[in-house]
Amino acid sequence: EMVIDADGRVTNPKFRDYHLPSFADVPRTEVLFAETSDTIGPLGAKSMSESPYNPVAAALGNAIADATGIRFTAPPFKPDRLFPALHEKYG
Repeated sequence: EMVIDADGRVTNPKFRDYHLPSFADVPRTEVLFAETSDTIGPLGAKSMSESPYNPVAAALGNAIADATGIRFTAPPFKPDRLFPALHEKYG
């Protein structure tokens, strides 16, 4: 989020000063389970943890590309990878 002071100046113009959301900023969600079974899984069990986690890396990559104009196609999205690419593109 870009922060602007009372005089209209941006107070966080550098990417390093940008507030990245933390777990405390994530909205509360509710998970619902469907009472079904799977003939392939053991005792009719189905996998359940993959669907919430699979899209996270793609969503982060798209958010970074949208914010910076640089597309990183694989995690980890760490400062040691982001900052050199930002410096190369924007100086």
